[in-house]
Parts: sequence; C-alpha cells; structure tokens
Amino acid sequence: MYKEIIVVEGTHDKQKLESIFPGIECIITNGSSVSEETISAIILAQKSRGVILFLDPDFPGKKISNFILERVSGLKIAFLLKKDAISKNKKKVGIEHASPEAIKRALEGVFTVETEIFSPISREDLAHLQLFGQSNSQVKRQALCERLGIPLCNGKALISWINRLHITIKQIEEAML
Repeated sequence: MYKEIIVVEGTHDKQKLESIFPGIECIITNGSSVSEETISAIILAQKSRGVILFLDPDFPGKKISNFILERVSGLKIAFLLKKDAISKNKKKVGIEHASPEAIKRALEGVFTVETEIFSPISREDLAHLQLFGQSNSQVKRQALCERLGIPLCNGKALISWINRLHITIKQIEEAML
C-alpha cells in the first residue's frame, strides 16, 4: 500500500487503482482544467503524506502533470507507457485501460521530480549519444524512454524530463545498451 496520495485524472482511473490496491487514496483532477481547490488539496497532501502524480500517457495527461509540477514542488511521478494504456477498441488511452501488472510496474518505478538541477544534461550531451539531431534519433529516444519508463518525447522535452528527474548520463548510457 502507498503512504502517498495518488493524483489521477478521473473517477475511472481512481476505481481502477482501488480495484488493484484496496484502500488507496486518490485526488482526482477532473480533466485538464485543474481547479485551485484541487491544487490546494495536492499541496496539503504533499505536506502531510506526499503525492505521486499518475496521469494518462497522452497530451492532456502531460499538460496536467506540467501544470501541477509548476505549482507544487517535491512531488513524485509515475509514468505508464502509452502502449500499456490503450483501450481494447484502440480508440482511448488511459490508466483505466491498463492491466494491473502495467499499473504496478509504473508505480514501482516512481521518480522524484527535482526543482533544482545539479548537473544538467545538455542538447550536446544528447547529440553525442545520437538522441538528438540524427536521422535515427527519434527511434533511439523512443527506446530510451521506454527503458527508463518516462514519456515518449522529442529531444527538447527529453532534456527537460531527464534533468527534472535527475537522470544521469551514466543511467542513459546503461539504458541504451
């Protein structure tokens, strides 16, 4: 069981988590327009028990994550791979569609989001590893993101996530093997 409170997008996501982890506590954002009341609840939860952001692996989920991360510091975040969150009819993406195993795997790989960057990884570092600026960079980034358990993203977003999550060059190189 998690001591932290899990932030999810909707009621179905909460119900899915409760079916896997009875007694788990969640805060629901109710979509991409996160209210001040919800932000206040997240801040209070962060101060008392800690918070794990666990949002859908799609554009609205990323938008919500970024919005919350700009307003609340010290949060943890878990990423569900998009391929693990696709509905049976292949038309929707969300936590509610993921298997219990995929959800457990995502929540076991939680990252702490750092507000201070100690030794930032640069665009040049990624270019050296052929993750940026090469014809095959997108394929390499996709494989790296899946191995690290972070969202699929372009080079600029990858730099941001790597630095926010304090992922080192060594960890990147090991994940690329």
